[in-house]
Amino acid sequence: MPTPFRHYKEELDALLDGRLDAALHAEVEAHLATCESCWREYQAIRLAKNVATTRFTAPPAPAELREKILRSLRAEAASAAPAVVITPPRSIWQRHGLALAAAAMLLAAAIVTGVVLFRQPSLPAAAAEDFRAYRAQTLALDVQTADVKGMEAYFATHGVSFATRVFDLGMMHYQLVGGRVHRLGGETSALFVYRGKDGQELVCQMFPGEVKNLPPGAERRENKGIEFFIYRHDDKTTVFWQEGAIVCVLASDIPSESVVALAYAKAMIP
Repeated sequence: MPTPFRHYKEELDALLDGRLDAALHAEVEAHLATCESCWREYQAIRLAKNVATTRFTAPPAPAELREKILRSLRAEAASAAPAVVITPPRSIWQRHGLALAAAAMLLAAAIVTGVVLFRQPSLPAAAAEDFRAYRAQTLALDVQTADVKGMEAYFATHGVSFATRVFDLGMMHYQLVGGRVHRLGGETSALFVYRGKDGQELVCQMFPGEVKNLPPGAERRENKGIEFFIYRHDDKTTVFWQEGAIVCVLASDIPSESVVALAYAKAMIP
């Protein structure tokens, strides 16, 4: 028989999933009819599950992962006190803590299986998008300067932990415009922009990483002992190469071979 002196926890989640045997199913349902606290908890879990179902269009998590989550829930429930005295809820967390935990586990399962609604773009696509955003004036520079050493000093004092090399491309008829501390591929990047004499623009970024993690599909070329990875995105070209522990990339919408030539001019063996 149900007892008013017990709050149900994992049973509420199991009830929604149809994982209770007939006797316990009837017991929990009877308890919900008399306990406002558990009823609110039950409704919060149901809402969280409905939101997760509609927002995340992902295939079911592997059976092994689901079993690990269930074992964790059972272990947590086993460590809790078997019975508590019913008291009026005193906070949102007390009333909805289990629901929030359930929603967090659903999200964690989606992330672990690599199926989330908003996937991070590949590095070539992200670099091309940064160029597009700069040209559209939706990506602003932190500082505007033509001083390459001053640009390097700015990066060093504004959160870029690695040594940057803002090369002078004057011989190629490109002048530094400025730069910003940015993010690319989940890493802090030093982003700086060059402009040509006819208004052509080139966005360069440097960030910690390895070119071996670049996606397939690149055209590979070698120059001065350095391997270059060339990607084309509609009218934009991105060229990546490695300098020590740092990956460099140039992105532009000028002719593809011109971007490659500029990458050759800027790259150097560390």
